[in-house]
Amino acid sequence: MNTAELRATFDASLDRLDESDGSRAARRQAMAAFARRGFPTRRDEDWKYTDLKPILAGRFDPLPGSPNQNYRRSTLNRLSSLELAPDAPQLVFLDGQRLTSGDSPGFPPGVEIADRDTAWQRIRSIQTEGQFRDYPLTAINAAFSPDCTLIRVAANVVVARPLHLVYLGGAAASSAEQARLLFDLGANSRLCVVQHFAAREGGGWTNSVTQATQEPGSELTLYRLQEHAGEHFHTELLDVTLARDASAKLGYVDLGGRLVRNDLRIRLTEPGASCDISGVFLAAQGQHVDNHTRIDHIAPHTTSNEAFRGIVGERGRGVFNGKVVVHAGAVGTDARQSSDNLLLSERGEVDTKPELEIYTDDVKCAHGATVGELDAEQLFYLRSRGMDEETARGLLIFAFANDLLRRIEVPELRKRVVTAVAGHLPDYEHWGGLL
Repeated sequence: MNTAELRATFDASLDRLDESDGSRAARRQAMAAFARRGFPTRRDEDWKYTDLKPILAGRFDPLPGSPNQNYRRSTLNRLSSLELAPDAPQLVFLDGQRLTSGDSPGFPPGVEIADRDTAWQRIRSIQTEGQFRDYPLTAINAAFSPDCTLIRVAANVVVARPLHLVYLGGAAASSAEQARLLFDLGANSRLCVVQHFAAREGGGWTNSVTQATQEPGSELTLYRLQEHAGEHFHTELLDVTLARDASAKLGYVDLGGRLVRNDLRIRLTEPGASCDISGVFLAAQGQHVDNHTRIDHIAPHTTSNEAFRGIVGERGRGVFNGKVVVHAGAVGTDARQSSDNLLLSERGEVDTKPELEIYTDDVKCAHGATVGELDAEQLFYLRSRGMDEETARGLLIFAFANDLLRRIEVPELRKRVVTAVAGHLPDYEHWGGLL
């Protein structure tokens, strides 16, 4: 798969993709931008540590497939094991296409899923040449996405239960899931979202874009759990723009996938806006997880805090590149950033690059990065209390991750994530209820 092949597929298949004038214009704009930009390579500074050649060699079909009824049935049967809570409103996506309607139980008054034409008009109004240049895979998403979902929360509406979004991929090993989601949060509204990606065994590719626009005083909490099969590829952009006194709390957990690239772009555009980002990832046995963040403090008196923790084992690789940009005039900015990593094998690798760009005075900014092994004294302490080495190592690794996992405010999700993370660690079956 290369740029020319994608362009040829697009030109031959536009009629299959959509019928509306709005989506056609948005798709053409995106494909033209991608044809000019092409796939990012390791010559691009932001892709220095991540090579997309495994994806390009996969010969993925960017067009949405039509899974047969047996596959649909088996997929829907899996949902019981992925359910967050019985009363949580849920939307299900299969290879990027929404299977459930906006009338899902639990949607309160003031929350709506816009019609498809409106959603595409929204995409066309916000997509820019600069976005496609900086995040070129978003252009593939806009060109080929089979379904765009725009969720609107009216002003002053507080959504009591988390909205659970389940993304299931892999109708075919060559499938490429182009998931597209937008949120518009009205003034003083509040919404909690759980995005759950879980592709079946096989080597598919998920290329997701989520964009949120927050009006003054709104609160967005978004947790993203990724549990793909071991050969799956995952790339995504989360793009959030916050107005005055709006806040966003974002939590990322990556447990699966062969190659994972997460881009997070946050814009604090008016005074009082704030964001809190946390991320935990596990990488071993050839897994590659790359977290790239950019936070723009555009207005005075804005706040950001981000903390990522990586656990890298045998033949795993972790990458963190976090950039905080304090624009001219953004006095009173308070920005904190940290990247801490446990390296459990000499054959693992971690590359971490925290960055600060400050163009004004009177700010408080700090960043730091660590890469280290398990603390020998802590390990000795647990061993001296009669604990075997594997159990002691597993508990110390879990404690390292749990410093961030315990921030998850949805009890059902926190329990699921804690159990899933622990299940990847040494000797978990012998912990004996120590969690």
